[in-house]
Amino acid sequence: MKIIKFLFPFFIVLLLVGKSYSDDFSDAMLKAKSNLKKATNTYDEKALLKVRAEFERILQLKKDQWLVYYYMAYVDYNLSYTGMNGNDINKDVVKKYTISGLDMVDKSTSINPDSGEAYVLQLALTFSRWMYEQDKMTEIIAASTQADATAKKLDPDNPRYHLINGTSMLYTPEMFGGGVDKALKEFDKSYELFKTRKEKEEYYPDWGKDLICGYLALAYIKRGDDGDLAKAKNYIDEGLKVNPDCGFIKSYVQKQYDDKSK
Repeated sequence: MKIIKFLFPFFIVLLLVGKSYSDDFSDAMLKAKSNLKKATNTYDEKALLKVRAEFERILQLKKDQWLVYYYMAYVDYNLSYTGMNGNDINKDVVKKYTISGLDMVDKSTSINPDSGEAYVLQLALTFSRWMYEQDKMTEIIAASTQADATAKKLDPDNPRYHLINGTSMLYTPEMFGGGVDKALKEFDKSYELFKTRKEKEEYYPDWGKDLICGYLALAYIKRGDDGDLAKAKNYIDEGLKVNPDCGFIKSYVQKQYDDKSK
């Protein structure tokens, strides 16, 4: 009985320490995730690098490190887009952050090989290699096929999987298996899945609800059939309701719409 009385306070202390440790991780992740959303709205390199440093510090908490590496890869993915300005592409910037992002994905999957999210991101980053490694077509196709198969197997109803697939198809010529109509099917699937998607934790990845509206609008603008511009406008408006500060929609998609409407 004396042993039990002695151990009971000890277990209470352990529980309290564990709860505090968990809260520290959750709070840090939610703060970093909020800052990441703000940075991705502007694609500001300095802001994105600052957020990446936040996630790097969170690694020291030694909890769910696979998820922290995932977010670092996602930051790198967004950093790679800072090398794109319209038709001007800084291949060195795209390459630098794409390679770093793929490395972070590898770290994430080595800890948690069952994360479908990580393979979705791997698929997106691998597609970016086309911008600076067009001479490695066979290698990129093989890597894309493997990442696609794994992501689909682990989480076939992930809206981000269909978003990334649709994006790939939108920019792939029909003769190579892409095209706007195929992209729209993937985007429609993603859009519907986002309506019911609920993540395990608040700090888990949930990006893409605004982007899918933007890409649906882009696809309709690109197709240009009767009524497509009206559909595009509806998705632009919806996307900005989801995220009023979405730079992708406000700057890029809106400009495409305005140019097509002239």
